[in-house]
Amino acid sequence: KILKQFLGYLDRSNVSILDLSAIPFEVISIVVSLVSRLLFDFSFHYSKIKHAYKVKNDIPILLVCEEAHIYLPRDEKIDYRASRKAIERIAKEGRKYGISLMVVSQRPSEVSDTILSQCSNFIALRLTNYQDQNYIKSLLPDSANTLVDMLPILSQGEAFIVGDSVILPSLIQFSEPNPSPQSGTVDVYDEWNKAWIDVEFSSVIDRWRS
Repeated sequence: KILKQFLGYLDRSNVSILDLSAIPFEVISIVVSLVSRLLFDFSFHYSKIKHAYKVKNDIPILLVCEEAHIYLPRDEKIDYRASRKAIERIAKEGRKYGISLMVVSQRPSEVSDTILSQCSNFIALRLTNYQDQNYIKSLLPDSANTLVDMLPILSQGEAFIVGDSVILPSLIQFSEPNPSPQSGTVDVYDEWNKAWIDVEFSSVIDRWRS
């Protein structure tokens, strides 16, 4: 049931979202490690069964790691060693077993070098941090340097893409999502100028506990 849930076979869904935002940072590395190892092991054994019949894996999996700099750090912190090692294995060996990796981070300079060096495509949105800009430059061919210089001034939804998926490094514009995610900045000034708001603390605690 756990495998079916992760792979979308319980409700025939192509996308499964595992929200780890509420998990304490002390255990998030273990959770990420277990989930990624579970998916890798399934892909490995399923591929071996298919290979015995001279066919390829017909259930490709894409594992998307959001906010990757949190649990896939560049340094050798023991706190996140489990998650980093598990994801590094997918980055190095996963493609031949039908499991690939997408690493998403606002701080690429803080993500494991081993993982990023295995990526064959890069999509870069606006980056204002000088270290992150230089790190992206070091990963890309010299022909893309002009585009990298534009990173700090890209507008919302603009990005440049380079890698095996495009013939030439290209500047692109993403379509806005519909519906839009509720990830905008809170209007702090407006909220603080409103009258006092009553909060149902019991509902917050109930959701917290659940």
